[in-house]
Amino acid sequence: MAKFTLKNIFETDKDTFWAKVFFDEEYNRRLYLEALGFKGYELLELKELPGGVRTRRIRTEPKSEAPAVVTKLIGGDISYTEEGRWDPSTGIWKYTITTSKLSDKISIAGTFWVEPRGDKRIERICENDIQVKIFGVGGTVEGFIEKTTRDSYAKTEAFTNAFIREKGL
Repeated sequence: MAKFTLKNIFETDKDTFWAKVFFDEEYNRRLYLEALGFKGYELLELKELPGGVRTRRIRTEPKSEAPAVVTKLIGGDISYTEEGRWDPSTGIWKYTITTSKLSDKISIAGTFWVEPRGDKRIERICENDIQVKIFGVGGTVEGFIEKTTRDSYAKTEAFTNAFIREKGL
């Protein structure tokens, strides 16, 4: 099991981040397709529930340079569906990821929130939990998922700040 925390700084305020960045369709499409270089991105569902709670479901298909053991295990390309829920009363986004292959053996989930770090500056803190239950190679697969997650979050930080500047947010 891999548990790790990632932190990123965004040059905006908390309300703008949630309202005009995180749930923005253009931002997400460009993030996945341009910044992260994914092969596919699709918004499946975005709902606003009573009390301002928001839920979102997306499907993506990342490009990856997986280790040979991972490629052999999954047999080629893999996509995943992310389902998340944001509660404005706590400011917390909780998500789970379901992979298109081996979903009974791979568990990916996380929680994140943002905290002010001065004027027009926030820090996103994301706690990640990855578990792969495949005898003999689970740790290798977990390590690969953790590395790609860390790389994606670094790219996301740069893209998000560029998007914020571009949109004047």
